[in-house]
Amino acid sequence: MVVDDDPITRRALVEILGANGFDCDQAESVEEALLYLKTQTYTCVLTDLVMPERSGLDLLQEVKSSFPDVAVILISGHNDTVMVRNALKSGAYDYVVKPATTGEILSTVNAALKKRDTYLREQDDRESLRESLREKEEIGMVDSILFQDIVQSTIDGIILTDISHRIIMVNPAYEKLTGFNRRELIGTLPSILSGVGRFRDLSHQVNHSLGTRGSWSGELIDDRSDRTQWYAHLTITRVKDSRGHAFADVFIVRDVSDKKYLEQQLLERLQEVQSAQDAAVIGFAKLAECRIPEIGDHLDRMQNYCRILAEELGKLQVYREEIDDNFIDNIYKSSPLHDIGKVGIPDHILLKPGRLTPEEYEVMKTHTIIGGDALRAAEEKLPGRSFLSWGREIAYNHHEKFDGTGYPSGLSGRAIPLSARIVAFADAYDALTSKRIYKDKVSPEESKERLIRDRGTHFDPDIADAFLRREGDFLAVMESHSEEYPASQED
Repeated sequence: MVVDDDPITRRALVEILGANGFDCDQAESVEEALLYLKTQTYTCVLTDLVMPERSGLDLLQEVKSSFPDVAVILISGHNDTVMVRNALKSGAYDYVVKPATTGEILSTVNAALKKRDTYLREQDDRESLRESLREKEEIGMVDSILFQDIVQSTIDGIILTDISHRIIMVNPAYEKLTGFNRRELIGTLPSILSGVGRFRDLSHQVNHSLGTRGSWSGELIDDRSDRTQWYAHLTITRVKDSRGHAFADVFIVRDVSDKKYLEQQLLERLQEVQSAQDAAVIGFAKLAECRIPEIGDHLDRMQNYCRILAEELGKLQVYREEIDDNFIDNIYKSSPLHDIGKVGIPDHILLKPGRLTPEEYEVMKTHTIIGGDALRAAEEKLPGRSFLSWGREIAYNHHEKFDGTGYPSGLSGRAIPLSARIVAFADAYDALTSKRIYKDKVSPEESKERLIRDRGTHFDPDIADAFLRREGDFLAVMESHSEEYPASQED
């Protein structure tokens, strides 16, 4: 359906779409469009943004509320970036700037319909998962929330072991990859740590790396239950509590032998729930990072940088009521969730070795919304303020800037949550001092100069000053968590 108060524009759009196989109705106002929607079924609505009485944004809200299966495309005579961002955040599938070519109109409509089909399939999948959960034994509130709203985004096999390397949980994707069922695997050692056969030497290397760096990543050939071999990429991450004590290992396994797309799977219930829940929180936060093995100990360093900054800020009178031991513990535990939304970023953008194009950068920026929305959905199912509340405000806001030029919401100053302001600084410092797939590392001294240069623009001045007072502690963390900067090396 085409909705526009200008009859010439309305007829032109209907003719273009009709000539290309689309059946179109037309309406000259929001009220007329709503009457059509109540009596007939539509897949897509193209609506002018500015109309008398009620606008295209009003129609968008009505459609999202009462007809959520309908794709809405906004048409505007102005290429207003702020308006476009607000429209997309409000649920519009896309927008067209007048005047538009026939090709632009058709490609926008086809893309919106394809996105709508994907949305409907995902809704069906979610309902199937919910039905499956109702038929299964109750597995615990936190497990269920995390599994449904975060972990179902991954196609990777996952194993969780205790500190003695005994398997306490495997997910359905891993069972599908290997052919082994969870009853055979629970309580056993993962083959790479067995020290048997071709894994004899590799087991020693993996254990050494876990003990010194807290992680290991590499490729290996493993056996399926039917004795056939497959080529796997494996990332192992050691999980620690806020006191630095290791208590679990998370294995992320991807089949790279045939590059097949594996259906998203629902994790089975965790064993030893009390300890495994904490392991799951940190381990799941590492899922996005595990897709970029080169960044190594990023989350461990981030946790410690955030803890140091929070401790130092807590000494100031202005923060004493806000920052206590509970605040420090929560930001330590929740900071790894800052980039959880990257599970929704395509690999060709997330892992691109060169500079992103403007279009790719816009896609990358959506990881804040993806992560924040997922954590918000999970948070709504838990009473009170939990680690999900902290993770949600960090995920949404860690790319906001103190002067209001950040994203996604353009918040400024103290309107940005303190947790997100702390994470923003810690994340920037680690990004500068670490080698990434798209850049080389920067020395600590040059990194400090760049960060302090942005004091009051990008970063909260109080946090920048706290860093200067605790720079030595930052260097100690960096040196102890990275082979790039061994303790004995001069910067």
